Amino acid sequence: MIRIRICASLLALAGLSVGAIAPATAELLHLWDFNAGNEMADSVGTLDLNPAPGEGSVTIDDNGTPGDTSDDVVVTGTAGDIIFEPGYMGVGQAFRPYYVDSSQSSTAGAGLTGKITIDDNGTPDDTGDDIITDGFASPNQFTIETIVRVDAKTTGSAVNYIFQTRPGSDRGYYLIQDEDNVGAGSTGGVGSIIGNNFGDVGIGAEYDTEGTWLYYAAVIDLTSTPGQAVADVYAADLSAGETIPTLILNDRTWNSADPSALAGVPGIFGIGGFAIDRDGDGIAEASQEWFQGAIDYIAIYDGLLTADDLAVNLEGRRVPEPTSLVLLALGATLWAGARRFKVR
Repeated sequence: MIRIRICASLLALAGLSVGAIAPATAELLHLWDFNAGNEMADSVGTLDLNPAPGEGSVTIDDNGTPGDTSDDVVVTGTAGDIIFEPGYMGVGQAFRPYYVDSSQSSTAGAGLTGKITIDDNGTPDDTGDDIITDGFASPNQFTIETIVRVDAKTTGSAVNYIFQTRPGSDRGYYLIQDEDNVGAGSTGGVGSIIGNNFGDVGIGAEYDTEGTWLYYAAVIDLTSTPGQAVADVYAADLSAGETIPTLILNDRTWNSADPSALAGVPGIFGIGGFAIDRDGDGIAEASQEWFQGAIDYIAIYDGLLTADDLAVNLEGRRVPEPTSLVLLALGATLWAGARRFKVR
């Protein structure tokens, strides 16, 4: 692994996006990093995003007369309420879903859902005939990775969602926020739910302070053992100065119903919330139960990344892109020397 580690560090030094480069053990399929001016793009794949407001509303008594409803204002979430704020270490952008009032409603707000644009008659210059549909398909073995800034979970929903899909009866709630299944003193946690049992939550990262930056990665095998999903979950408390992902859950297993049935089946998906398709047309036009916090990025790899791979990815995210041409030149020079190393 010598060459991988050295080259990744030099790419970061040279100002390239290490977080967008797959290790040799896996292919990077999707990367949502919310870059300014291109916030909705899947940087490496085809699953770009759409704003998806919720279907609920909150009634606000705007002048302190609860007995007089004539002056009340009914507030819903809109696409314009979604926020993009500075990302981890001030680099790039992070996406923050929106609640009108999280204490009153888990359906009044806004998040993001995925889309695919299909040119159905071979006329790429004519978008009038294009079909927009959603479809994330879980690979047989894959890794999902994120950096999030977490706040306290105050909604009435059982969990809030960072990344989820549910193409059938089994749940692919690969990144969720929960406050019920954490230890004493923690105000929340980031975890995963896979399979049919909604209550079978694996928490891989806990926190006790709002605004905590966390790294979380789930290395998931859906098919090696038919009928179950097995994951190694790694985490790092970045706000506490942790720089290396730690294995928190080793061979965490979900086996209710058939988690293996998630593999290869496309379905709608939500980022920062739960995607909703009311029309049954495969398009997620709404969302709900949004994550409380900000998402710096989400990356999905087709393969099982190792602890070393994850450490390289995190290090790439921890090294801000330099602006000095001197550093760029130094990176190029060191890269030339590093080519002599071989993978072992």
